Amino acid sequence: VTPWISFEAYPISVQTMGGTLAKVPLTAGHAFDLDAVAAAVTERTKLVLLATPNNPTGTAVSTAAVARLAESIPSDVVVLVDEAYREFADPALGDPVAELLPRFDNVAVARTFSKAYGLASLRLGYVMAHPEIVSAIDKCLIPFNVNGLAQAAALAALGDDGAAAEAQANIDAIKVERGRVAAALAADGWDIPDSQANFMWIHLGERTDKVCIALEQRGVVVRPFSGVGIRVTIGTPAQNDRFLTTLAEVAQPA
Repeated sequence: VTPWISFEAYPISVQTMGGTLAKVPLTAGHAFDLDAVAAAVTERTKLVLLATPNNPTGTAVSTAAVARLAESIPSDVVVLVDEAYREFADPALGDPVAELLPRFDNVAVARTFSKAYGLASLRLGYVMAHPEIVSAIDKCLIPFNVNGLAQAAALAALGDDGAAAEAQANIDAIKVERGRVAAALAADGWDIPDSQANFMWIHLGERTDKVCIALEQRGVVVRPFSGVGIRVTIGTPAQNDRFLTTLAEVAQPA
């Protein structure tokens, strides 16, 4: 079970494992409806997937809300909190590792070095969970799944040689630009959700493909979700200004 729209790899992964993904629609504000997620859990449900901040909408749920969800579903259903974009989120949302793992044996938290640390090509992430869950994951891993270069890069990213400080400086700069871009879009009349990630979500509905083509023809590339909307990555101030100007040329709020 997962809120939807969300990370596009979820349906592929579930299908590969022979499962069926139950998709729970987001609210009108593009947020998770965790009550509806809980209601969608049945005796056949094995896993609840929560990407928070969500990809592609950028919306996030608090740790307290996830705790209420975990309390409301059977204890043999695993709740996987996917925090790929955690570093860009407001710390006030809470820390599921510190607040949930000690309380719930069925909660797991996944994180990655692909986003804030810029190591996407090395395919390095990790899961924190109860030993029984970790043991089950170990049984499914392919041999040599993490190479030595990736491990060295992760240690360097977390080390004291300035890499961690550089990553944090980039995160802080992205947050500032995210706020500026959001304010500019709102001033132009766009109703966008509060993003806690390094991208913005603009709902365009049936106009999505047409707007994406028009943007690309003018040298601006965004991530389309056909018939739904676009995900716009926060770039440099100059790149963001170019996007805002170009969007105003090709589309207006509905």
